[in-house]
Amino acid sequence: MKSSKALDNLVEQAINQAKIRSQRYVTSEHLLLCLLLDEDFKKTLDDFGVQTDALYTDLNDYLNSKLACDLKANEIPKKTHSLDRIFNRAYTQVLFSGRDELLIYDVFISLMAETHTMSSYFTIKYNIHREEFVNFATKKYSKDIKSQEAKKYYKKVLDEYCTDFTKLAKQGAIDPAIGRDTILDDICQTMARRNKSNVLMVGDPGVGKTAIAEGLAIKIINDDVPGYLKEHKVYNLDIGVLLAGTQYRGQFEERVKEVMEALINQGKCILFIDEAHTMKGAGAVSNGGTDFANMLKPYLGRNKLKVIASTTWEEYTESFEKDRALMRRFYRITVDEPSPALAKQILNGTIKYYEEFHNVLIAPDSIDSAVDLSVRFMTDKRLPDKAFDLIDSACARQRLLESEYPNITKELIELECSKITGIPLDQLSEHVNQTYNLSTVEDSIKAEVYGQDNVVDKVMEKVYVSKAGLTVSDKPIGVFLFLGPTGTGKTELAKQLSSGLNMKLLRYDMSEYQERHSVARFVGAPPGYVGYDDSNLGGGLLIRDIERNPNSVILFDEIEKAHPDVTNVLLQLMDEGFVTSTNGKRVDARNTIIIMTSNLGAQEMEREPIGFGRTAREGEDDKAMKDFFKPEFRNRIDAVCKFNKLDDLIKRKIVAKFVNELAEQLKAKGFRMNIDEPSIDLIMNAGFDEKMGARPVARTVDRLLRVPISKQIILDKSISGCKIKVRTKDKDLLIKIIRKDLNHGLGPIKEITVKL
Repeated sequence: MKSSKALDNLVEQAINQAKIRSQRYVTSEHLLLCLLLDEDFKKTLDDFGVQTDALYTDLNDYLNSKLACDLKANEIPKKTHSLDRIFNRAYTQVLFSGRDELLIYDVFISLMAETHTMSSYFTIKYNIHREEFVNFATKKYSKDIKSQEAKKYYKKVLDEYCTDFTKLAKQGAIDPAIGRDTILDDICQTMARRNKSNVLMVGDPGVGKTAIAEGLAIKIINDDVPGYLKEHKVYNLDIGVLLAGTQYRGQFEERVKEVMEALINQGKCILFIDEAHTMKGAGAVSNGGTDFANMLKPYLGRNKLKVIASTTWEEYTESFEKDRALMRRFYRITVDEPSPALAKQILNGTIKYYEEFHNVLIAPDSIDSAVDLSVRFMTDKRLPDKAFDLIDSACARQRLLESEYPNITKELIELECSKITGIPLDQLSEHVNQTYNLSTVEDSIKAEVYGQDNVVDKVMEKVYVSKAGLTVSDKPIGVFLFLGPTGTGKTELAKQLSSGLNMKLLRYDMSEYQERHSVARFVGAPPGYVGYDDSNLGGGLLIRDIERNPNSVILFDEIEKAHPDVTNVLLQLMDEGFVTSTNGKRVDARNTIIIMTSNLGAQEMEREPIGFGRTAREGEDDKAMKDFFKPEFRNRIDAVCKFNKLDDLIKRKIVAKFVNELAEQLKAKGFRMNIDEPSIDLIMNAGFDEKMGARPVARTVDRLLRVPISKQIILDKSISGCKIKVRTKDKDLLIKIIRKDLNHGLGPIKEITVKL
C-alpha cells in the first residue's frame, strides 16, 4: 500500500497548522482544515453543495480559540489517537476496494466516520452525509482511479515485453550511432507523415540497423530531434518473450493487443521491431489463426503508433515482398554497409566503451588494421560488425592474461584475424619479411615441379602483387589457364602452390560436369527442382566450398571436358571475384587463385609436321584454345601458361625424385637402398612416353622396384635391416639384397632380376 504525493503533503500541512498555533497535538480538525486548502478537493465539496468558505472560517476560529496553545520550544506536535484511527480506517477501506493507493477523498470519508470529534460536528452542520458523499465521490473519482490503474497496468506490460531504449540511453548503456545522420534524418522525415509513418530498414547483417534505432533514442534524450518527436520513447519489442508460455489459443493475440494498447495509451511512443521477418507466422497455429504481422496491420495505418522495423535482404524478399498489404504500410530505407573510412570513424568514436569494459588500451593503428583485415579476409561478414568482432575478440583474449591495462596492438589484431579466418599469420602480418617467405616458396615450387620455371614465374608475379596489397580489389588474386601435354606438371604445380602458400586446394574434376544439367551441382538446383534451398550444399558445391574456404587455390582440372554451360558460370567468378548460387546466395572469391588445366591442342601438336624444315608443329594449342573458349572467357584469363615438354635432364630428375621417395620409405623401415646411373637410365627409358609425360614414371617405379622389394619384405623376414643395391644386367634390372652377418661380415647375396 502506498499513499499519493498529495496525501503526504496533507499530513505535513496538518503538522504545520498545529505548530503555527503552538498546539501540542495534531487533531482531526487540523486535518479537515488542510483538506479545504487542497484546490481539487475543495472543488469536489463545492460541487457537492458545501459552503466551503464558511466551513473554513468556522474551523479556523475553533482552532484559534478552543484548543490550548501549550507547545514547548523545539517540540514537534504529536498526532492524536483519533487521527491515527482515521488513517488506519482509510487504509482498510482502500484494501477492501482492491486498490493499492490511498487518495485524499478516502481520508475524508474515514474522517466523517470518527463521530466523537468536532470535525464530525462540522460535517453534520454543513449537511455532508457520509453515504451521499461516498456515492458522489465514487462517480467523480472512479474515472481517475481507473485511468491511474490502467496506466500502471500498461506500464507493467511494456516493462515485461519491451526494452526502453531511451531509458538505456539516459543511463549511458547504449553506444552512439556515428555517421548515420542521413538515415536518421530519413527516419525522422517518415515519422512526420500523417499516415503510415512507419519505417522498414533493410540491410545485410552487421551493417548497424539496430544501432540506428538506438541512435534515434540517443538523439531524443539529447533533444536533437524535430518538435514532433520530442519527449518520445523508443521501445524494442521482444517477439520471443511475447510467444513464451502461450499454451492456449488466444493467449498470444491477447498479449499483442495489450502491448499495442499500452503503447497507444502511453502516447509518444516509437516501437522498434528487430528481425521483423519473425512477425510472419508468429503466434499462428496449424489449423489457421492470425499471426503477429496481420494483427499489427490495423495499428500501422491509424497514425496512433509509429513503428521502426529491421530485416535482412533475404528475409525481406521472403516475407515482406510476398505480403504487399504489410509492405505498403512501411517506407523502406536501405542501410548499406559503411565504407572502410566511415567504419574507422565509427570504431574511433565507440572504442572507449570497449576499453572501459575490457580494461585495456587500444592502439589507434589497431583500429585501422581491424577494418582493413576484415575487409580483405572476412568477406562473408559486413562492416562495422566484423571489425568490432576482431577488436572485441582480441580484447577478450588479453583478459585471459589478467594483466592491468594491456595494450591491444596491431599484431594482436592480426593474430585474432588469423585464428578466425584460418589464414596463416605470416600472410597477414606486414612485419614479417614477405619477400623472403615468398622467394622461399617460389624456390620450393621450382624444386618440385621440374622444367616449368617460366610458368612458376608467371603465377608468382600475381602472388607478389597480392601480398603487396596492390591487386585490383574486385578480382581474384590471379586467373590462369595451364596448357600442355599430359604429365608435364600442371596439376602438380597447383598442389605445390597450395602447399607453399598454406591455401586450401579446392579441386574439381571437370570430367564430372560434361552434361548440361551438371551445372546444378556447381551452383545449386534451379527453383522448382529437388535440392533448391538445400542447406547442406549451400546452393551448390562451388558455393559451399568457397564460403568455407575464402582463402584457397581453386583448381578446375581438365576444363575442356566440362559442358560450355558450366564454364559460363565461371565468368563472374573470374572477372568480379564473386559467384552467385541459383537461390541468390553470393560468395566472395577475391582471395583465391583460380587455375584451369587443359590438354587442348596437345593431340594436334604430336602429329607429324607438314612442310620442309619443320621439326615440330607450332601454334596448334593456341588455335585449339581459341576454337574451344569464347572470347569473353579468354578475355578474363590473366595468363595462359604453356607447359614445356620434358627434356632428358628433367626426365632424369623426375626419376630420381620417385626413386628417392621409395628410398626414404625403405629407410624408415631399416633398409638402405643404392641405385646406380645405368639403372636410372633404364627406368627413365622404360617409364617415359612422349605422349604421356611423367605420369607413367610412377607406375614404372612401382613395377620395377616397389612391388618386387615389397614381396621380399613380406615373404622373407630374414632380410630385415639389409642393404639393397639396384643395378642393371643384360638390359634388365637387378635388385641385390645383401644380408649382414654379425660373425662373418657380409652374408650371401640374394639377387632378384626384374624383366622390363
